[in-house]
Amino acid sequence: MAKRMTPASQASSHRRIVAVSPDDGSAINLKQPELAAFLAWFIPGLGHLYQGRTKKGAMYMSVILTLFVAGLWLGDGRVVYASWRPTDTRWWFVCHAGIGVAAVPAVVQSVSMTGSNHEPFWIAGWMTPPLLEGQLVSREFAERLVNKDPYIFELDFWDRPPYKQFRADQVSMWHHKLGRFFELGTLYTVLAGMLNMLVIYDAWAGPMHPLIKQEKSSTSSDEENNQDDDTQSDGTADTGSVTR
Repeated sequence: MAKRMTPASQASSHRRIVAVSPDDGSAINLKQPELAAFLAWFIPGLGHLYQGRTKKGAMYMSVILTLFVAGLWLGDGRVVYASWRPTDTRWWFVCHAGIGVAAVPAVVQSVSMTGSNHEPFWIAGWMTPPLLEGQLVSREFAERLVNKDPYIFELDFWDRPPYKQFRADQVSMWHHKLGRFFELGTLYTVLAGMLNMLVIYDAWAGPMHPLIKQEKSSTSSDEENNQDDDTQSDGTADTGSVTR
C-alpha cells in the first residue's frame, strides 16, 4: 500500500534553504548546503556553480586555483607535501588540504613513500615528501634521483640491499636550490587553501552581509539622540525653575 503524503511532509520534502543577497536583497537558493560545501572543497568554486552562482563560482575557481598553481610553480612542485614524521612534520599541509582534490596527490605520495615499495607513486619530486637522513628507498627511485636531481649524487646513498639508504637531508637541498622561492611557494599555496575555506563557508551558509551591524549602529545613534533630547529638556526645566 502506497504511503500517503501529508501536506506537511510534502512541504518538508520540497523545503528550500534560501539566503539573502547583500547587494540587491534577492533570494539565493542554496539547494543542498552540505553538498555545495563538499563540492566547494573538492574543487574551489564548484559548489557555487552547483547553486547557480556562476559568476562567483568562476571567479573563485580561477583566482584560487591560479594562486595554488603559481605557488607550486615557484616551489618547483615541492612545497606541497604531506609528512607527519617526528623530524619533519609539515603542518602547512593542514592549510593545503583546504584546496581539495588538488592536494590529494600529496597524500598518495606520502603513503607510497612509507609503504613497502619505498618510492613515490608518481614522478619523483612532485608533491613527494623529502628524504631524510637514513631513509630507505628503492633502487629504481635512487637511480632516478641521481640522474635527474642535480643536487643528489650516487655518493649520497649507502647500499642496503635490496634498498638504498639516503645519507643527506633533502629539505636543506631544496632550500639551497630554490632559496626564497621555496617560502614564497609555500605562502601562495597556503593562502589558496585558507581562502578556499571561506569559499566553503559561503557555499554552505550563503553570503555574509553587515545588516545586523547597521541596525546596531542606527539603534545606538537613536539612543544618543534620545539622550541629547532628554538633556536639553532637563536643562530647559532647570532654567525655568531658576527664572521663577
